Amino acid sequence: MSSILLVDDNAEILMANKTHLIGEGYTVTTADTGMNAIVYLNENQYDCIVLDIMLPDIDGHTLCKAVRTITSAPIIFLTCMDAPGDKVKGLMLGGDDYMTKPYSLDELTARIHAHLRREQSANRYASYGKVHIDKVNRMIQTPEKNVFLTQKELELFLLLYENPDSKFTKEEIMKRLWSDKMDIGTVAVHILKLRRKLDFVKSYVGVIENDYKRGYSISRSDIQ
Repeated sequence: MSSILLVDDNAEILMANKTHLIGEGYTVTTADTGMNAIVYLNENQYDCIVLDIMLPDIDGHTLCKAVRTITSAPIIFLTCMDAPGDKVKGLMLGGDDYMTKPYSLDELTARIHAHLRREQSANRYASYGKVHIDKVNRMIQTPEKNVFLTQKELELFLLLYENPDSKFTKEEIMKRLWSDKMDIGTVAVHILKLRRKLDFVKSYVGVIENDYKRGYSISRSDIQ
């Protein structure tokens, strides 16, 4: 369930937006000042932020800049300021969308949904040259062959593949991916299984190497 932060000093607008979005299945938090919004953002994670510009303490443009130091979640400006320059400024400062009042609740919901869908799609896939990783289906795609992984194999692969300049000992891998109570042999078993699967695509992905003093790494083909 996606979480939305609404920031507006108009109580009626906040309530109308909150009621409608809750009805659409979202979790909604409201803030009537910029400072309240910053407090919420420092304490919680939100998937989308709907932001007014004319606030009683901090103007929305300044708040947008502050928000961008805290989160990369989509920001939709919702304001009565409709001059072209206002829209350009809002987008240049880090906003992702701009709506003017009066507005349709259905359109607001549609825009939120579109941004969330885009974010989810971006987080689902990762590409490195000719190597594409589908994190939802746990699949490594290459021009030669596709390889399917278990969830833990995927987590192990991403740890090594997305940190090509780092090496990880079995103990470090255990702490990152498993409980400390697990047998350290679990790491060795998963590395062995992952090595066997990566062997089918090693010309694109590289191979898992083991420096006995420093730990495991993947020599990525795309950065050699």
